[in-house]
Amino acid sequence: MASTYCIVTYGCQMNEHDSEIMEGLLQGRGYERTSDEFSADLVVFNTCCVREGAEARALARCQTLSSAKKTNPNMVIAMSGCVAQDQGRRLLDKIPALDIVVGTRDYIHLPELIDRNLDTGERLVAVEDIDKPFSVNATPMRLGGLSGFVNIMYGCNNRCTFCIVPKTRGDEYSRPLGEIVDEVRAMADQGYREVTLLGQNVNSYMTADREDFADLLYALNEIEGIWRIRYTTSNPKSCRDRHIGAVAGCDKVMEHLHLPVQSGNDRVLRLMKRAYNSRRYRYLVDLFREQNPLHSLTTDIIVGFPTETEEEFEETLQLVRDVRFDSAFMFMYSPRPGTVSAETMKDDVPLKVKKERVQRLINLQESICLEKNQGEIGRVHEVLVEGPAKKDPTMLQGKTRTDKRVVFPGRDRLVGTLVDVLITGCNSHTLQGTVGTREPVLQETT
Repeated sequence: MASTYCIVTYGCQMNEHDSEIMEGLLQGRGYERTSDEFSADLVVFNTCCVREGAEARALARCQTLSSAKKTNPNMVIAMSGCVAQDQGRRLLDKIPALDIVVGTRDYIHLPELIDRNLDTGERLVAVEDIDKPFSVNATPMRLGGLSGFVNIMYGCNNRCTFCIVPKTRGDEYSRPLGEIVDEVRAMADQGYREVTLLGQNVNSYMTADREDFADLLYALNEIEGIWRIRYTTSNPKSCRDRHIGAVAGCDKVMEHLHLPVQSGNDRVLRLMKRAYNSRRYRYLVDLFREQNPLHSLTTDIIVGFPTETEEEFEETLQLVRDVRFDSAFMFMYSPRPGTVSAETMKDDVPLKVKKERVQRLINLQESICLEKNQGEIGRVHEVLVEGPAKKDPTMLQGKTRTDKRVVFPGRDRLVGTLVDVLITGCNSHTLQGTVGTREPVLQETT
């Protein structure tokens, strides 16, 4: 009987894709997937430490397996991802049931570490490869479907004072362009129709042969069978004319840009070491919208960064009013151990003030989301039909080219096709519609 494994993933899309690669490695060794972590022979917690809540949940859930391990002493429990990279051997002291701690550039050795643990019983830590060039020689075990993730680069060379990613992911390394093209072409052959390119800063992609992000987009745009190309996340610091031109010039690149601004005040941006100011950010937004009039724009914003004044927060609110984001991820600042801001800046904005400010920001952005979605009523959007709607399985759901979710009535035969949907209603986060008269673009049989 084959050994079973369960991978529990926290955090970003990068973590989700790392889990897919670990699944490929484990299935290559004959392991079989199970969704029941308490009965699995191997459990991997793939963790994120960018947000305190995700880290706490991962550690608590790992602790709960202690009783299961008493019942099944041969169970192997591993922890990977950013928490593993950041805390290393300290995790073995915190969680007695934990067998393996493996970092963000060492997880490709997970099968060998498991074998060694089973043979010797030794508790193992592998986090030393963080400063080494990184490449993955494994086929990701994607769950199938229409959409899939593709890593185009690893690590980050920026040093934002609030962010721990450079410490947990290492310096930037861009995969060879041809290697990415081959992976996406294989995905098209497997029936994938949409790919999302992943990187901490995708628009800083640059290979050893000086091929940049624009070159990559042009190359992927030529792959037969791929209908849609998305990417995340971009950094305003690395936005170049060639990148903007490629987005406009490639018909398969979707009209959606996620461009984190973090703050609308220049002094706060300097404290964050964001390497751009609010004027530059506004210029980039105008340039994108000039070349892509229907482009949707989303962002990240941090409220209550150390020393932020009420007047400076008001500048963030004004930027949001002026730019009018389609949606935003909005957070209260909290110091993360290991970051520059946590070690050198006093967290001096009271929690009560942070809560009040973030609520004002949320209220403003929610009203803008609703106004922008109301503006879609009466328009027809091309939608990639993903399947039944989560809240109402009698309806279908999909996404527009601008990354807006749409719910509409339709038959199951539409799943996996591109259809025109007339928008008839909305709320702040979802559009409602009806299928138009254009015949669906059918997915080829593979």
